[in-house]
Formats: sequence, C-alpha cells, structure tokens
Amino acid sequence: MNHAVMHNLPNFHRNTLSALTSALIYGALLVMPTLSAQAVTATAVTTKTNTTSSKTTVESSKKSSTKSAAQTTSKSTKAVTANKTTNAAKSVKADIKTSGSKPTTQKTAPAVSQPAPVAPEVANSLVEPAPVVTSNSQDQVIDGVIAIVNDTPILRSQLDRAVAQASAQLQAQNKAVPPAQQLYPQVLDQLITKQIQLDIIKRQGLQAEESAVNAALTNLAQQNGVASLAEFQQKLDAQRAGSYQALRQKVSEDLTIQTLQQQQLASRIKISDQDVDNFLKSPESNALEKSQYRTLHIRVPFEADATGKTSDKQKKQALTVATQIAKNLQAENANIEQIMTDAQTNYNAQIQGGDMGYHVAAELPTELSKNITALEVGQVTNPIATAEGYNVIKLVDKRGGQQKIIDQWHTRHILISPSTALPADMAKQQIDTIYEKLRQGADFATLASTYSKDPGSASNGGDLGWVSEGDMVPSFEAMMKKTSVNDYSVPFQSQFGWHILKIDEKRQKDVSDVYRKNMAREILYQRMAPQALDDWMQDLRAQAYVKIMQ
Repeated sequence: MNHAVMHNLPNFHRNTLSALTSALIYGALLVMPTLSAQAVTATAVTTKTNTTSSKTTVESSKKSSTKSAAQTTSKSTKAVTANKTTNAAKSVKADIKTSGSKPTTQKTAPAVSQPAPVAPEVANSLVEPAPVVTSNSQDQVIDGVIAIVNDTPILRSQLDRAVAQASAQLQAQNKAVPPAQQLYPQVLDQLITKQIQLDIIKRQGLQAEESAVNAALTNLAQQNGVASLAEFQQKLDAQRAGSYQALRQKVSEDLTIQTLQQQQLASRIKISDQDVDNFLKSPESNALEKSQYRTLHIRVPFEADATGKTSDKQKKQALTVATQIAKNLQAENANIEQIMTDAQTNYNAQIQGGDMGYHVAAELPTELSKNITALEVGQVTNPIATAEGYNVIKLVDKRGGQQKIIDQWHTRHILISPSTALPADMAKQQIDTIYEKLRQGADFATLASTYSKDPGSASNGGDLGWVSEGDMVPSFEAMMKKTSVNDYSVPFQSQFGWHILKIDEKRQKDVSDVYRKNMAREILYQRMAPQALDDWMQDLRAQAYVKIMQ
C-alpha cells in the first residue's frame, strides 16, 4: 500500500462548502421533498414521454409536439386540481418563466436556505408518501405536473410539501415566512436545481458512504431527542411505515450532492501560490498574526450600600457566588444562560455576561487579558477581582497567532493485508509470527522489507517518514501516540489490514509558515466559493431541459 493512501488528510474546504450550500445539501432535508419517478401517475408518465426530449436546452412551447403534450397535461391537471389551485401556486407561472434557451433563475431568499434542527413534525413531513392513481377513473389523477426536469416530472404535491416544510423550518427559527407568491417560485427553483444535480449523480454513479449517512442520521436523531438510530427508526416507522428508509434516502441524496459540488468547486476555484503570497502581504493578513480568544465571561458586580460603599460582607457574598459560577462553568457543555439564572436567584445585584465571541486579548483590561492568555482551551479562571466586581472567564477556543507547533513522529510499519491469496485468519497468523520474531530480537527494517505489503514503504524498511497528527487513519494514529520512541507496537488492525509500527524519533516542529499559508488559502477560497457555486448552478440550468407547465 502506498504511503499516500495511508494518509487521511482532511479537505479544508469541506466546512466552507457545507456552510455555503446548506439549503441544497444538509439543510435541504428541511425544504426538499423526495423526487421519485415512481410517484408519477400513469397519465403523468404518458405526458412526460410526449413532452421530453434529449435536447439539453429549454424547449420553446411553440413547437407543436411540446404544445400538444403540455395541453394534455394541463387538461388532466385541471380536471383534478381546479379547486386546489391557489393564487400562490398560480404565481409560479408568472415568476418563473423560460426565456430563449435559458430559464430565468429566481434567487433563493437566505431565510429559506438556512438549516435548523429538525423538529419532529418537520421530520415526519419529510417522508410523506407520494400521490397515487385513483381507483375511480383511468384518466383522472390526484396530482398534476408542475415542471419537467430532463425526463423527470415534479408534481404539484411535491411543491406543496416542500413549501410547507420550508415554512415550518422558518417558523422553528422564529423567522418571517415570505409571502406565498415569493416562497413558491423560490422553492420550485430549488427543486429544479436539485433534480438536475441528481441526474448528474446518477450518470456518474456517485454514492454517499454509509458511514457518512449514518453519522448524519445520528445527528438528526439527537436533535430530535432520540438516543440511537434503532430507536429513531422505530419512532418514525411507528408513525408511518417506511418513513425511516425514505429519510435515509433523502440524507444520502443530499450528501452525494455535497460530494458533487465539492468536485465542481475544486475544478473551478484556482488559488495560486502568488495569490496566497499577495494576501499575506496585504493589511488583511494582520488578523492571522494575532491570537484570538473566544471566551464566556460572567461578572458578579459588587452591591453598594446607601453611602455608595461596598462592605466586606457584600464582597464575601459576591466571591461565594463567583466561585460557584466558576465551578459550574467547568462543565464541558456549560450553559452560560442557565448558570447566570441560577446564580441570580440569591443575589440582588444584576449579574452580567455571556459568550463574548472571538477577540484579541489586548482589547481587554490588563488584569483580565493576562488571565485569559494563561488559560488552555476549556479551562476556567478563578474569580478575578476588579473595581466593579468578581469576573469569571472560560476559554472556549483559540485561533490565529504567529507560532504553530505540532508533534511529529518518525514512524515505520509492517503491513499484512488480507487478499484472495491470503485469507483474513492467515493474515492474522502471519502478523503474529512477525511480532514473535521482533520479540526475539529481529531487525524491524529487515522484517518490513521482507514481509510488508505496503509497496510505498517496504523497500525502505517500512519507513513512513515524519508523520503529523491527523495524517493517518484513527487506529494507526492512536497506536502511534502511545508507542514509545525506539519501541514497536503490538499487532493492531485498520481497514487496510494488520500493522506493527515502530517509532524511531519524536519531535515538535514549527509549521507556522505552512499554517499561515493554509489559513490564507482558506480565506481566499471562502471569498471565491459563493460566486463559483452560483456560476456552476447557472451553467446547469442553461444545459438542462427545464419546462414550467403552463
């Protein structure tokens, strides 16, 4: 196995992209209904066949074949939905129109696209079953087609559900819900854009990893107060059979869209070394030179008597309250609002404080800044006395600064990978045999050259060079950290097979220059990503067959 394959380097653009595209990726769980071709009725399928073509531009409705098909769809739609159609739904036709060969793209209101924890009622609406053919009439259908994307129809019921989900999301965030005549075209535009991306994913054969899907579902379960995926599945399926599987499919689709967008932005955004150097020479880079501290800060003010003085008794009471606050803040997930509320119960003067966000230590009074800079992340100060009262500060995070020191390990390893020629049990026996040879004094490098299945390091005696934290897969890194210098590990397993590793040296390395360049590259990427994503979305729409039904 090649050394590069062993590495598990993070994509530092991933968080940026996730934040930029939350409505279409993970946040889309809240506003996007399931797009299923199986949900289309028999009449709608016939209509779709007549109205779609292999062309990649929006067809003019003046062409006779499309016009005829559109009239057929319109008639079947009107037969059932005449009483349901509202002014808001009608406005879709006015607000989203085709123009030449490229449809007008409606900008999505930021309020619609922001993700939020999934409330139970929203989670339930995600898995509402699609409409089916009625049993009373062969020609009459419950639903109508609102748009066609390539060869996939979008049904009016899907749009209605998506709008309801978007409204529920906004209400859960205490945000104003846009008027229906604005919300309907915005959500329809999202549905169209998502379906275009799903078509690309299908052609390319992209698929989300099961571990990523499970992690996303676990997060959703926790947001809804459910401890495990099994319990989450039982809860959803008890309310409606098949709900969990439908939600899982939706999560998988959105994660795959995220992968697709990462690939596209990586090919579109080019940041040169010269761009990075220019940024580092600009005044904007000054922020990278100073450490920034995010703190929770609570002040217990002194209470003065009628003469304006503070008694020793009152100071002692303030110290007692501040000491309890410091103790409570030490909890890993300390709720500062609740801590302040509890402390205020038996204290007359108004306790002040909150999450202060990121700030430079020099911006604070000296008596406070010197205490902050001495803290490790997660630590809490003892009560700090000032003229105003006692202060308690917790350091939540620290970023920036001129110096970045990391630990590195000079590592060797021996890898035995199971294969068709070497079953798993035989691979385990072989690594155990090698371990016994090491215990008897055999040379590690010689054994690695003889037996290791990693072609990238075996010829060099298993030498992986200097390895930093985060470079290797978790099981390898964990063993590396607890192995002493000039010692070797017991056999352990990773997804690549069985390993034995040896630590030749350990050091601390100043990577401040590399860190600053990576931070600069990240800032530049964040600036360029929104426009690059928007340009790509526009290109998708221009190249796709999109028809809004009249």
